[in-house]
Amino acid sequence: MQYYYARRNLDFSSPSSSPLESPVYGIVTPDEQLDTKVQLRNRLNSGRLSNMPSGFPFRHVMDSRGTTHISYDPYEFREELRADSRCNGHFAAYISFTTAAAESRPTRSKKDWLSWTAHLPKLDLRPYSRGPSPKVPVAHVRVDPRVLNTVYGKYIERDPRIILRALSISLELGLLVTITLEDCGNCSGLYSVIYIGTANNGHRSLLHTAGSFGDR
Repeated sequence: MQYYYARRNLDFSSPSSSPLESPVYGIVTPDEQLDTKVQLRNRLNSGRLSNMPSGFPFRHVMDSRGTTHISYDPYEFREELRADSRCNGHFAAYISFTTAAAESRPTRSKKDWLSWTAHLPKLDLRPYSRGPSPKVPVAHVRVDPRVLNTVYGKYIERDPRIILRALSISLELGLLVTITLEDCGNCSGLYSVIYIGTANNGHRSLLHTAGSFGDR
């Protein structure tokens, strides 16, 4: 498989037609659009969001015996971003997690892909608008379920910075980021974990090689 190396785009100028980089419509100005993305990018890079659940990128839940377990159930949480030009003083970003088959069956299969998406509000404040403002996806990260079977999967479960920074890369480049295993004929117990970026035209880029990891 052939990959190309991608550069970071500090101007956030990925195509407006990209499903991961849809413009924020309505009366939001270009400066506000850029500012909200920069704020979200910086918070993702910091490795912590104020409202993320305990156990992120998954969730910690407690059973009847008081024992904590990892939950793979879908969730969404809200992150406030500063908007000095607005009367209410803020915009809201949303971070959601789901699995590939969350809508078709109640429990996760070990073969399900895992997916995290960051949204910003698609604001259209016309007088006849009703209900909550629709949300526009601006970053998307998927994880191959095979990765969770490696030592790197254990790192993902324990370190929220891995998925947060992958979301930051997705936001900055306007690409779907997939964390997967490099194809190999005989891996001899070691698997190369790689980050692949996919543009809306299907072009794939090798973004990062995390290293080689054994089974958990």
